[in-house]
Amino acid sequence: MYLTVARQLLVMAIIVIVSFFFSKKNKFGQKESQYLSRILLYVVNPCMIVSTFDVDFSGPKLKSLGLAIAVSLVFHLVMIFVVTLLFAFKKKNGLEDPSDARDSLSKIGIVFTNSGFIGIPLINGVFGGEGVFFLMGYILVFNVLLWIWGEWLMTGSVRPLKILLNPNVLACAAGLAVFCLPFKMPYVLIEPLKMIGACNGAVSMILLGLLFSSFDIAGEAKLFAKPLARDIFVRLIFCPLILLALTIFALNLFNSVSEIHLIMSVLFIAASCPVGMSVSSFAVVFEKDSNYASFLVAVSSAACVVTIPLLVGLLEALA
Repeated sequence: MYLTVARQLLVMAIIVIVSFFFSKKNKFGQKESQYLSRILLYVVNPCMIVSTFDVDFSGPKLKSLGLAIAVSLVFHLVMIFVVTLLFAFKKKNGLEDPSDARDSLSKIGIVFTNSGFIGIPLINGVFGGEGVFFLMGYILVFNVLLWIWGEWLMTGSVRPLKILLNPNVLACAAGLAVFCLPFKMPYVLIEPLKMIGACNGAVSMILLGLLFSSFDIAGEAKLFAKPLARDIFVRLIFCPLILLALTIFALNLFNSVSEIHLIMSVLFIAASCPVGMSVSSFAVVFEKDSNYASFLVAVSSAACVVTIPLLVGLLEALA
């Protein structure tokens, strides 16, 4: 699995590089990135999610999905607890600096991974549709907690309607309905969804390349060096190592579940992904430091090409 993950990440990185140079040459910027982001969020991802659930219904599979949701919830709560402690320790020891206004963005970036734009094509390339099926449990928990805890960090309030109307939450609900049907969806309905959903990997990587092309790498890296190094270390190494221990514990606890290795491998990879693009969206919507948020997404996305294969190799060695 280590080599398969590394190979898939390399394939994805090549698409990012092609997009980077093409975007640089054509001077693409915010307008194009916003368009691609909206296409992914409101069209491609929902289509892919719904089409993933178009499989024969089975009770054991539904229970396995429930287990994936439960473990995903534990993973997110553990990460929220870890970042809360880390930033509380920072303030207790008088380590505040002018960048403390970014702390909320840092917390969101550390907890909420890029399980959609990077996780979906990566899991699909390694495990196929069955892996993506269980990834939906992680994405469902991700979106619910993002609009509860994430929005609370930004505004001090929570809007339940935002959770219910989130495109990915709606897609997961529709997908579960499709999964529970006693028949598969008609070809003329499901095939367009599959075709659109199949664009997820390429379009996601094109978007990342476009984001990279718009950065002043040298200038912004110098400006954000300290918080950037801290957040990337916690997101890509510290949290995954803690979750690795939980993954091994879950493998032993639920060893009677036939698909437990697939489920835990999918969830561990999703939780080891780089900073999610949602932090950039939140920074823009709530008028925070959007430059730092976007730079954090881009640099952590580049670094994950090294960290994810190493973490997966460590999981294989210990599990």
